[in-house]
Amino acid sequence: MLNVSIAPDGTEYKLPTEEENEIEFTRVKEITAQQRALGRKIVGVQGLGFVGCVMAAVVADATDEKGNPYYYVHGHQRASKRSYWKVPVINTGKAPVSSSDPEVPEIFHRCIMDRKNLRATAEDRVYELVDIVVVDIQLDATKPAFGEAEKGFCDLLAFREGIRTLGKYIRPDCMILVETTVPPGTCEKVVKPIIEEEFIKRGIDIVQHPPLIAHSYERVMPGSKYVASIRDFWRVYSGVNQKSKDLCREFLSKVLDVKNYPLTELENTNASELAKVMENSYRAANIALTLEWARFAEKIGVDFFKVREAVRKRKGTHDNLLRPSLGVGGYCLTKDPVLANWAMKTLFEIDDALDIAINAVNINDTMPLHTIDLIKEMIPVLRNVKVAVLGVSYLENLGDTRHSPSKTLVEFLHKDFAMVKVHDPYVEYWAELEEVKVYNDNGDVLPEADVVIFAVGHDEYRQITPEFIVEKAGKKPLIVDCSNFLDDAVIREYLHLGCNVRGVGKGHISQL
Repeated sequence: MLNVSIAPDGTEYKLPTEEENEIEFTRVKEITAQQRALGRKIVGVQGLGFVGCVMAAVVADATDEKGNPYYYVHGHQRASKRSYWKVPVINTGKAPVSSSDPEVPEIFHRCIMDRKNLRATAEDRVYELVDIVVVDIQLDATKPAFGEAEKGFCDLLAFREGIRTLGKYIRPDCMILVETTVPPGTCEKVVKPIIEEEFIKRGIDIVQHPPLIAHSYERVMPGSKYVASIRDFWRVYSGVNQKSKDLCREFLSKVLDVKNYPLTELENTNASELAKVMENSYRAANIALTLEWARFAEKIGVDFFKVREAVRKRKGTHDNLLRPSLGVGGYCLTKDPVLANWAMKTLFEIDDALDIAINAVNINDTMPLHTIDLIKEMIPVLRNVKVAVLGVSYLENLGDTRHSPSKTLVEFLHKDFAMVKVHDPYVEYWAELEEVKVYNDNGDVLPEADVVIFAVGHDEYRQITPEFIVEKAGKKPLIVDCSNFLDDAVIREYLHLGCNVRGVGKGHISQL
């Protein structure tokens, strides 16, 4: 097992040996030469996670007016036990991610099996051969204390190593496009110095050949419009010099639908990086605000969601009011304010703090505890109480569990000694909670359940009737709606069957 990478479905893939790496690099060089002969530029995508893998496919799918691909794409994933499995899976024409977007499997099959202009590799030397590198290395924020995001920091070690790998191999005229969400100041204060250092080691004159570094952040939503959220959406970009900006604009203009979603150029990469973390901080603060008001609504017998819709009718100023739920998850809203706050203090050495943004993260991180409070209103002691949690991903209709609020929910239910079973139609293995088995058949979690929590609004759960829940449970469980999933008619059905119902922001249930 020491040299094996295990995919989420349990399939084992052996990590490549040195001899196999040499064979692989020979193959990569041959493919690159063939593609250059066709007049195509070569793109490397560094990191094949939830953003990188689909970005690689979108780049490969870009064609001219005659339907000819602009680029050949080498998707690169490190040969680690945790993630190498993506390489052989992608090379069979399959997407390494689960999504409700039907275009995801289609675009991978089209680019890999039909057009044959996308291929995954774990060979670092592929960067010797590329004209453009899109950096999609995962970069996270560490929050050492639960509910105290102000103590959070950014560990750049893995990111720096990835950038250093590029510096060791890329040609001086290769453009590096950082797509990863990074702390403001990263391109200027981290990426550029590393590339310059590696260029100097290689004898490259950085005055004659200054590094070409650009930044353009994605706004990917890996749900029903996964591919479109990358290709058909507005982009902000900038570069460390004018040539970087020009190359970035040319590349994005060929890959994205810039006719309908024009590009926005900012003056420098600090501005572009700031834009990404600020827009996500805004959304995080928006959600945190709604939780405070949802709690208020619960206490005074008001349906917060009807109030929210009334407020949202004021178009242009209030129609973007978000909503509370089980909590906030995913890779962006949970960390971006922390990245910005850390950058202010560490990269720019400014003695200040982003207090509102950080407080929003703290409210959102602890939001799942409110669902437990709702349960305890009806069942004060949770020891040995059987709880069925429906949904462990962070968003409806996809299998992404990164920073899922269901993780906090389950962990704190366990601390109260509840007996928890979880279900999700999109998740086979919960990497963040390896000890928790995820069932794909709700018939495995509902029997004898004292509490049924609708944690995530997967479409599959909309087909579940109150009669089905009561029949499968064999009793009248407490129903908890975390996602405004149950309308009043369905809640009345549960009440008619003898179930108690609670919900985030649903203070009006007692009046039904």
